[in-house]
Amino acid sequence: MVEQEHHVEKTYRLGRRGRRMAYLLLAGSLLIWLFALWTLKNTLKIGLRPQTFLPSLQALWGRLTGTAGTMTAEELIPAIIMLVLVPVVPLLIWNIVEELRASYTLGPAGITFRSLGIELFYPWSEVASLRPVDEEAEEEPLDEILLKSSRLFYIRNHLLRFLHAQAYGRRRLPIYGGLEEREELLERIRAHLAAGEKGSETEAAKAAGPSGAESGTT
Repeated sequence: MVEQEHHVEKTYRLGRRGRRMAYLLLAGSLLIWLFALWTLKNTLKIGLRPQTFLPSLQALWGRLTGTAGTMTAEELIPAIIMLVLVPVVPLLIWNIVEELRASYTLGPAGITFRSLGIELFYPWSEVASLRPVDEEAEEEPLDEILLKSSRLFYIRNHLLRFLHAQAYGRRRLPIYGGLEEREELLERIRAHLAAGEKGSETEAAKAAGPSGAESGTT
């Protein structure tokens, strides 16, 4: 079946179960981010009303500089943790949204990844290998494609390029566990890689043939 579909272009996306899991993770991440913002506001005693916002910032600056009291450890430790979560969680949210919109199109020439305005084409000659990320995972396995070079320069938008790179890296492409017909997708990738290896071996044998014949005659 894989050999028959070897030259057929097909697109793979998240299935119903994968989307449900991603939406749950998205909702949980949003709740964590809102909790971090609320905790940071209360810890630093920042007022949200127009008449209290600037005075609360001035009072916070006074506590930080020591001119109007000091901040205790009970205030500093939660504030530092929340300050880390506030910028990090949106990056996680982006990763989940990109996963929700991700699609993989396999064809004779290579594999194309699309999501949220990003479109990256990787010819089979640029695909180095396919490997499992977590071999012990059963419910949501994750594999990744290792690439020989980065093609992120094709993403014109600098913000999208940064967000995609921080999510996946420059020379990796994940194959999510929630994809429909995921096993078929993996088998087709393995088949293309195996065909590429056989082609390389055949070309190497042809290149070594004449020299081998010459050495044999001498």
